Amino acid sequence: MSITPCPIPLPSALRDEEMVDTQRNLFCPNYDACLHQVVKKGWEGWSCRGCDLRRFRVGQPDAQQFAVARPGGWDAQ
Repeated sequence: MSITPCPIPLPSALRDEEMVDTQRNLFCPNYDACLHQVVKKGWEGWSCRGCDLRRFRVGQPDAQQFAVARPGGWDAQ
């Protein structure tokens, strides 16, 4: 398994949240490194489709954790 950032260019930017969820792993430990490569190369859009870490998730909150972590969340003080 490779842990080297390996984003794949897409012909256009992803403008729909559902498409982002299907094309990228926002909770990948390499996400920032891939994003850095994409910006440096000037790509409009990109995907994690070819990455070995595509299904690996680190720190993905469940719904309860997400609600609590948000400023103004349901139990914010």
